[in-house]
Amino acid sequence: MLLNVTKKQTKSEVDPTLQARVNKDLFNQFTKLAEDYKCSNAELLRALIKDCLKRYQKP
Repeated sequence: MLLNVTKKQTKSEVDPTLQARVNKDLFNQFTKLAEDYKCSNAELLRALIKDCLKRYQKP
């Protein structure tokens, strides 16, 4: 098989998203940090959220 084509996902099957509006300076700093870690902004945000939740859940 050359291509792995999957059926179109419906809205109920798609993962939920998280969005926020930030000023341009904060966005640029976040993007630079993502470049330092060699990842996308989305990957960095996911990692930060997971880390914060892990820290919050520890007694």
